[in-house]
Amino acid sequence: MRGRTFRLAAPLLALLLLVAAAVPADAARARKKKSRRASGWRWSGTAGLELIYDDNFLRYSDDYLADFASGLYPYKFKIDQPDCHILAPSLEVMARRRLWSAGDTRLRFKVKRWQYLEESIKTNTAFWYSVRQYLPGRRSVELMYSYAPEQYIRQLSDRPPTLAPSDPLTWREFRYTRNVFTLVWRQPLRRGLNGKLQLNRTLRYYNRPFMENDTWVWNVRGTLYWRVSRAVRLTLDYGYDDASARGYDEVGETRDTSDDSDPSYKRDLYQVEVAWSPRRWRRLFRKVAVRGQYQVYWFTSRKTLEEDPFHVGRRDDVWSVQATLEHTLRRGAVLQVGYRYTRRTADSPWRGDIAEDKDYEQNRWWMGITYRLF
Repeated sequence: MRGRTFRLAAPLLALLLLVAAAVPADAARARKKKSRRASGWRWSGTAGLELIYDDNFLRYSDDYLADFASGLYPYKFKIDQPDCHILAPSLEVMARRRLWSAGDTRLRFKVKRWQYLEESIKTNTAFWYSVRQYLPGRRSVELMYSYAPEQYIRQLSDRPPTLAPSDPLTWREFRYTRNVFTLVWRQPLRRGLNGKLQLNRTLRYYNRPFMENDTWVWNVRGTLYWRVSRAVRLTLDYGYDDASARGYDEVGETRDTSDDSDPSYKRDLYQVEVAWSPRRWRRLFRKVAVRGQYQVYWFTSRKTLEEDPFHVGRRDDVWSVQATLEHTLRRGAVLQVGYRYTRRTADSPWRGDIAEDKDYEQNRWWMGITYRLF
């Protein structure tokens, strides 16, 4: 099975390399000059194409993977294999113009599609819109909105409110739609040190059988960019989430009085990245970066352990390590290769199958090209 998918990947990898050479750099520069003459706006556009291989794209635990391999529980799965290749094209367009004396105004739109080649049930698309106002002193403020329609997570058991507890569970597609509103402030702090502060409001709405999982999240995140030397840049991140879930699915219920679980949580995120861009190695690579991230989720359900065993007292720890390398192919085209390893462990006072269900390991490799269109 994997041999078939790797044979499919080979021509796609070749396609990635051909994209970079498809449009001459001189033609791209000519289009850019023409667009600038056509209006007062300065336009730029970038196209991207990534080929990704993910060995556990639905983030199944070892026990879940064993159940899948056994073939004894077909109702729990709508996939043919746990690994998948993903083709991810993207397009970004920006327009910039000085509308008032304080600084330029920039409008940005981006769309990216993740096409799962062997398992199309996971295919999804995301959209980003933003307006950024530049201010004196290299400061700026930006307002962003991103939207991702119904994305598949996995099959999940459900018992509709109209059925008695003695009725058997049904297994349905578990999906959600994400809306994110973001306010960002950027400014230099001192020579070689810049800062970014962002406030997010995330609204996640799940499909109707699982609407009790709807979650509204407040997030604040701070980032420091430190230019250690000409070749080395250090990035430090901290983020905090406060997520409140609906926790009910019937008219007249509240989160405290319902018989549904409450997946509300708080989260801490810590991230550090070291990027190296030495001039002497520029012919081999433009940048090498290594990133480490740690997240801890604290579930805050106020129900008893018997009422909500999957969330009461539960803590999830998520670690990831990522390495990327960027290489300039020609003017306007950049090749990137990368790898990321992710692991989650869950801990709970409930002596059930939390770990067997939630713990997972995931490896993801990718190769991609971005090309400056104009």
